[in-house]
Amino acid sequence: MKYLISLCFFASMTAQADSMRCGQQLVSSGDPIFAAEAKCGAPMDKREYSMPAIYINSKGDKKIDPNKAPIFHQEWTYNFGSDRLMMKIKAIDNKISTIETLGYGH
Repeated sequence: MKYLISLCFFASMTAQADSMRCGQQLVSSGDPIFAAEAKCGAPMDKREYSMPAIYINSKGDKKIDPNKAPIFHQEWTYNFGSDRLMMKIKAIDNKISTIETLGYGH
């Protein structure tokens, strides 16, 4: 039983972060991506791309939906120095969807 509880505890520690602290400020999933820049400064790396909106037809095939605008994706990486973990923010249509913890910065 103790093993199971320990396993559940450590499994939960590897989950993605849903927020990121910048000094006294907090950036969370669901916030506008621009809130991260206002609270944390400019990221070390910015990647932006768009993907077409898709749907699955009745046959189970993925198809591009010509009636919908492409979906805009952003990935921002923050490097807070060698004594702190780097963070990657992923946003869809300017709204933070996930915040990932990376390795130590440089």
